[in-house]
Amino acid sequence: MITELSVFLPNEPGMLAELIKKLYENDIIIRAISVVETADYGLILLLVNKPTECIAFLEKNDYEFNRSSVLAVKFDEKPMELFNIAKILGDNNVNIEYLYLTVVESAPLIVIRVDDLEKGQRVLKENNFNLMEEDQL
Repeated sequence: MITELSVFLPNEPGMLAELIKKLYENDIIIRAISVVETADYGLILLLVNKPTECIAFLEKNDYEFNRSSVLAVKFDEKPMELFNIAKILGDNNVNIEYLYLTVVESAPLIVIRVDDLEKGQRVLKENNFNLMEEDQL
């Protein structure tokens, strides 16, 4: 399982750039990012190379954030790969809450938040999917 950070930023120009700059200045490398806008704030989903250090940075600088665990599945970009993952999880009664794609060290990844992490992880491993571990980010 991988630690994902959900950072809440004011929905104002330049706030995302400021966060990214500060992370890089602290040697925290973004491995995946998803940005969702709401009327009141921007929701930034992050996977980083150093989640513990990132959490300490966010706390020290008074950022509002949550942490959660997600699965990161390496895939080889076959046309039906995403379908196969969704089908296997669905057939095993594991609900996908959201997902997004990224590339880490030339490896395409599907980042998935599911309602039952342990079961989702077990089902994917039993079906020979290659899950990335946090220390591989």
